[in-house]
Amino acid sequence: MGLLNRIGVGSAEVDTILETETVQPGDSISAHIEIEGGSDDQEVDEIELAVMTRYEVETDEGSSYSTGKIMETTLAEEFTITAGEERTIDAGEIQIPESTPPTIGKTQAWIYTGLDIDWSVDPKDKDHLEVRPGPYLDGLVEAVENLGFSRSSVDNVKARSFGPGTFAQEFEYKPRSGPYSGKLDEIELFPVRQGDALTVVVEVDERGESMFGSDESQHRITVDTTDPAAIEQQLRDLIDRQL
Repeated sequence: MGLLNRIGVGSAEVDTILETETVQPGDSISAHIEIEGGSDDQEVDEIELAVMTRYEVETDEGSSYSTGKIMETTLAEEFTITAGEERTIDAGEIQIPESTPPTIGKTQAWIYTGLDIDWSVDPKDKDHLEVRPGPYLDGLVEAVENLGFSRSSVDNVKARSFGPGTFAQEFEYKPRSGPYSGKLDEIELFPVRQGDALTVVVEVDERGESMFGSDESQHRITVDTTDPAAIEQQLRDLIDRQL
């Protein structure tokens, strides 16, 4: 292998072609991978596919973003991509895990593809996804808005004691009208899709900081209906108990 290949110049290139870039959590999408050889033959040990996102990490020095893998898999046995060769590999169905956060607000999600080549800068590809909320989260959002709240931010944050892994998606809402205007500063929702339901951690903030200082006082509800009126009543009952 030439020196230029080792620093990524003239190396192989990879491009993943997705059947669609618009998905819901739990969907699967067909894909194939196109590889074009570089200026020298190269040995590819494996192809890595992953569903990725990013999440905010806050420290005393400020905030920054880290990337997290929601799902990863490997494809293909070791093979040689010869100089200038064009090869297409069927990736089959890529499963979008139920824990994939919808791309609302600052939230991002993408498919990462990488070729593992020894002694070389690994060729990479990144395909952004539009992850739609799905009916349960749609119902939850409509219910919150019906109570007079408006969304102030959505982002992934480093997980505390809940969430599917290293991060949790946080929805922040401010009361603009309705029964909680002037009574609450905000509510924070952390929904996680689990089959035909959402598990939602709810925090209610009356004073500009969370009322709940421990894991035991975090409130969880299960949303197993898509009816906004039924979800609205669940939220109203929970909030009223805190006032």
